[in-house]
Amino acid sequence: MTKEEKKQIRLQIIKLLDTHCSSCKERNERKNSLCLTDCPIGKQMRELSSMLEKESITVSEMEKTKKKGKWTNEEEFYLWHHQHILTIDQLAEKLDRDKKSIYNKLWQLKKRGGIQHVV
Repeated sequence: MTKEEKKQIRLQIIKLLDTHCSSCKERNERKNSLCLTDCPIGKQMRELSSMLEKESITVSEMEKTKKKGKWTNEEEFYLWHHQHILTIDQLAEKLDRDKKSIYNKLWQLKKRGGIQHVV
């Protein structure tokens, strides 16, 4: 979705608020619970806003990358003490690292004889 399309959706929501909601007797007398449950204008605004939310979730998921670089002592400690409990895939997910990075770090730790330097 382009910036212009997002802008148009936001303008539609503002227009609905200005033309319908500002003069709504129900909205002014009660809290917005009626707007969320019964109002057709509220439903229309939710549908429009969900279009924006879906787009932002997709973008944020694509931007998410795995950690790289130096391992912290806590990460090494967790990895060492969970290597026989969790799979490489599970460790990679928990530590937000690539599977290859997990495998390489375990190999490196085993070669050094464990994590004595962490404790």
